[in-house]
Amino acid sequence: MLNNRLSVARTIASELHPAEADLDNAILHASRLAIAVVEGRREARLPINVGQEGLGGVVKAAGHLVEARAALIAAHSAFRKDKDEIGLRAVAVGDLWDCPKAAESDDFAAANIA
Repeated sequence: MLNNRLSVARTIASELHPAEADLDNAILHASRLAIAVVEGRREARLPINVGQEGLGGVVKAAGHLVEARAALIAAHSAFRKDKDEIGLRAVAVGDLWDCPKAAESDDFAAANIA
């Protein structure tokens, strides 16, 4: 039974870490896109209203990505608590970096999801 739990925990970890990295990458790309829109408009010497609607969409999407990141941080913390509760406290299941601390991630997620 413990081996089954460990296998499930490793499967979850193997999907969680790439999801976190993918969100970070999406935020970076959205940020670079916003910069490219502003710099491109300046370089082309276009009026300030050109690209404004699209830029607003990019910034809105980036905000949603940041909210999704906060939710994923909270999920990571919840999974860590679950791991401890099912008897896998002493077992590493593949973290590439430290897990978010429970109190910090709960406060951060609550502030950014609400």
